[in-house]
Parts: sequence; structure tokens; C-alpha cells
Amino acid sequence: MRDTRLEEFKRIEYLLYGINYEVWLNLYGPADGDLGLDDALKSLISKNCELSGVVPSSPKEAISEIMDMVLYKGDIGSGPLELESKKAEITELMNKVFSSIDIENAGMVVEFGFKNGHPAYPVFWDFAYDIHSNGQRWIFIGSSSD
Repeated sequence: MRDTRLEEFKRIEYLLYGINYEVWLNLYGPADGDLGLDDALKSLISKNCELSGVVPSSPKEAISEIMDMVLYKGDIGSGPLELESKKAEITELMNKVFSSIDIENAGMVVEFGFKNGHPAYPVFWDFAYDIHSNGQRWIFIGSSSD
């Protein structure tokens, strides 16, 4: 199976690999903004997706929370290796992704969780956002595991 995710995500995941620590990121879309979030997840990710904790957010809050998680330092037993030396490149790559979906000008940003059907295996952190920008809908999901 070929990995068709963004090259920026593959590079970030490589940079963040560490001791008992692995990051996974994906962007789904563009998708139909008229579908309900539940239906959008079922069509883009899995028929098993069930929502949990849907909360309105803002572009600024989403970017801040995503960056806090992506730049998570970990602890003595798990976390990315040599994070300080990689922060600038990781931030640049994330900014390219944010720019490609124009999150800063999004008309709607919603944070949500998965009751069932999460596409990855979250352990340390995870995020999921429904982002509507320039007439397009994006589902941005990330997590870290051991």
C-alpha cells in the first residue's frame, strides 16, 4: 500500500521519531462542507467513526494547540529525539500545511474527538479538527503513540 499523505507530514514524522514515540498526521479532503461532520468522517475515514466532544474553536486556537502537541517534548522514557535542533524545520513544515488549507482565514473550525474509529493509535496526545476555508472542508488529524 502506497502512502499518499503529504510529504510535509512524512518529514515531520521522521523528524519526531524517538524513544517509545511515534507521530502520525493526516489531512483528509477537500470534502463536501454541506455534509454533517459525522457523515463526512464516515465517507473520508471509516464507516466506524463515531464522534465525541465536538467543540467550536478558532483558527488561532487550533494552530496553537496543534503546534503544542506536535512540539511535545516527551519525558525521560518517551519522546522525540533532539527536538530543539529540529523545531525550526518542523515549524516551517507545519506552516506550509496550515497555509495550504488557509486555516488562518477559516470561516469555521471545530475540534472533535473520536468515540470509535480513530484512524491512528493515540497514546500521548491527539487532535482532530474540522476546518472550513475558502469553500473547502478539511479534516486534520494527528496523534502520537509508543
